[in-house]
Amino acid sequence: MRDTVLEAVVPQSCTSALAQPSVVVIWIDWYAYHVARFQALLQSSDLAGKVAGIEMVGGIGVHSGLKFRGDLPSSLPVTTLVPNGNWSDVGKWHLARLLWNKLNQLSPSVVFIPGYYTLPALAAAIWCKVRRRKAVLMTESGALDHVRIWWREVSKRLLILNLFDWAVAGGKAHTGYLRQLRFPADRVAGFYDVVDNSFFQDRCRILRTCHNAPDFGLPAKYFLYVGRVSEEKNTCALLSSFFKYREQGGQWRLIIVGDGPQLAELRSMAASSNCTCEIYFAGLQPTSQLPIYYAFASAFVLPSTREPWGLVVNEAMAAGLPVLVSNRCGCAEDLVVNGENGFTFNPCDEDALADTLIQMSRVSAQRLQQMGQRSSEIISRFSLEAWAAEIARIVKS
Repeated sequence: MRDTVLEAVVPQSCTSALAQPSVVVIWIDWYAYHVARFQALLQSSDLAGKVAGIEMVGGIGVHSGLKFRGDLPSSLPVTTLVPNGNWSDVGKWHLARLLWNKLNQLSPSVVFIPGYYTLPALAAAIWCKVRRRKAVLMTESGALDHVRIWWREVSKRLLILNLFDWAVAGGKAHTGYLRQLRFPADRVAGFYDVVDNSFFQDRCRILRTCHNAPDFGLPAKYFLYVGRVSEEKNTCALLSSFFKYREQGGQWRLIIVGDGPQLAELRSMAASSNCTCEIYFAGLQPTSQLPIYYAFASAFVLPSTREPWGLVVNEAMAAGLPVLVSNRCGCAEDLVVNGENGFTFNPCDEDALADTLIQMSRVSAQRLQQMGQRSSEIISRFSLEAWAAEIARIVKS
């Protein structure tokens, strides 16, 4: 597949911050969707001039070996605590001290904290407790993410109830888990897991108007996967299911966009199969390039066995695609209406996934378009504006 280029603005990094914000948002390393969410807060009439951001590390984040973080726009009031550090290398006590000192400097009234499972995040929550400020947990944990052990769940419940005043969750799976932990339902906000829908929608519309798939070396009909190539993403099972799909007469091809620890294994599987020419490996692509692959795909597939949410599903739906989503993905219950905009499936059953691929590829072109339109309608609720409104509601409370 030949290289492709879309014109995009390359932002510059920034370590500036507001002198005295009332709201601080913390993330470990800021991806494009973090930046989009933060910009939505800056543009909110209720929050404008009140928000600052803290990024913990500017190098490789929690996904070891893969850097998804780009340069931050110079206009953003964001401080990066360790600009050249990687999450795996920076001492967590050191990072917690840096975060504590920065919160002392900014002295916000409300702090939005990414999770409760890292030392810096706990330090931020304890800072809020000591300073009598409001601590808000940003979470996308679900009951099915891991095997749950009762005594750990009790400890987690006590921790969350004592440290956090509010929570912002992704969807039904996550609010349900918070209820299991007995977190007050009236202190849970939604729409944490959103992306810049307009970017993918508008860019794909322009691409489809001005180009065709062959202009970018893409096949006419293909399933698309975007994400890390790793065990929990279940990409090896996707490939095996695709082989079975082709054996049953399926004609669509498969494009895999991403990189990760299982990429070499996937390439080897493809090379030793009868489908070598039907599988395309596009490698890791920046956000600016993703609309090319979304624009001309026939359907999107996410086969993860463990997935807190699955933001690539948001992107694919904003691009107007039918979606095939594992029922273990946190977004499945909120974003997929079986038969309307796609299908869910059991990721541990390769035959079932192959059947789902067959089912989708037999849908008429007109019906595919209708399913894509339904995806656009569903994802419109999960917007940057909805996220900003929830944050403003918490702050005003």
